[in-house]
Amino acid sequence: MGRKGRKRPRQVWGADLTNGERVDAGENGIVSVIVHGDKTITVTDVHNDEKVLLDADGVPVNWVGYVPRQN
Repeated sequence: MGRKGRKRPRQVWGADLTNGERVDAGENGIVSVIVHGDKTITVTDVHNDEKVLLDADGVPVNWVGYVPRQN
């Protein structure tokens, strides 16, 4: 039986992107990586600025897979 409703955002250690790149928490000034159910990614930097990852055309980058945090 499938899940109903929207998936909640999940904080992760890193995520693989559709363009073949990878974004990781702790690298390049990124403190937090959050994946969303609509396949978008939000990152928070060391200045506590939160933004959605965009490609060169201004379109949100989608994730393919991620490394979950297990605290």
